[in-house]
Amino acid sequence: LRTQDSGLRTQDSGLRTNYALMKYTTSNIGDEIQSIAAQRFLPHIDYYIDREYLNSFHNDNHEKAKIILNGWFMDIPDNFPPSDEIFPLLVSMHLYHGNREKLIMNGAVRDYLIHHGPVGCRDKSTMNFLLEHDVPAYFSGCMTTTMIPNMKLKRRRENEYILCVNVKDEVYAHVKEKARRPVFRITKKYIQSDSMKRFKWAKMMLFMYHQASSVITMNLHTALPCLAFGTPVCLIEQEKYDGRFDGLDDLLFHCSEHEFINGFYDIDNPPANKDSFIDMRNSLVETCRAFTGFDAGVPTLEDDYAPDMLSLLDILSMYGRAVNYEGGRRLLKEVLKKAIHKFFPSIVKDNPIISIIKDE
Repeated sequence: LRTQDSGLRTQDSGLRTNYALMKYTTSNIGDEIQSIAAQRFLPHIDYYIDREYLNSFHNDNHEKAKIILNGWFMDIPDNFPPSDEIFPLLVSMHLYHGNREKLIMNGAVRDYLIHHGPVGCRDKSTMNFLLEHDVPAYFSGCMTTTMIPNMKLKRRRENEYILCVNVKDEVYAHVKEKARRPVFRITKKYIQSDSMKRFKWAKMMLFMYHQASSVITMNLHTALPCLAFGTPVCLIEQEKYDGRFDGLDDLLFHCSEHEFINGFYDIDNPPANKDSFIDMRNSLVETCRAFTGFDAGVPTLEDDYAPDMLSLLDILSMYGRAVNYEGGRRLLKEVLKKAIHKFFPSIVKDNPIISIIKDE
């Protein structure tokens, strides 16, 4: 995909600078949330490049494209390092523990990381791994902490619901039993290859995080945007440790599933988020701004943002096919019903299309 030429020019060559954004075909919509965070620092987008095929990127003029390589790397280690036509900023990166040894044993990968480094690492586990292999690295934290809340939007909507994202049945049952507010449960898994639909759904997820009274989750891709938005959030610790949380969990209120169910977190009166992430966030902003020379500096969600009806129904139909992937639960049905009643009250009454999201 290529956008219309914006006319921006580099100071040294007089040629237009190209910019690229990563896209994905995974089942985790949290990947797109990472790209939405990086998009803040791109003056325009000329290319969308699949993270798993960065090595295959070429354009007709063999011009380099600047790209922020942040997030999780990667399912296909043989496809790294990226093409010579990519000019990268290596920041907020996590190297998947299952593939990192194979990655670093490739001399071309190690040379690439050194040449374009130091590598900004999303977690301290990745940082320590790279330092052990003599690759310059530092702890940058996560790009999603640079997202900007929309205070006008927060004031205009009623933050009246608690959102459970990718939590176990026992946690959800506890919240439903104890909470005085409505409780909705959703997943970050999304089975869709259309990149623009994936980005649209990621933005809807961000809207839900932005507007909730509080969020309970097991996922960093959910917890850290909530931190940025000022939405109270509790991170339920995952039993399997793979280093992704190392250095980040202390920025958040976090506890084990057992502690949560036994009252560690006040569901109806959640504490405000910690502010210990602010220096890390500000440093990330400066790093990205220096790389591209641009910072949109505007809220991630526009003043008039609201999920549109067709997109909600399209996502519902997609989840109808994906529901068994999550063990047969309704996943999104309650949240979509809530959103339609909230944002489209005039079309709800006696409208047959709404019957597809009635309670089971």
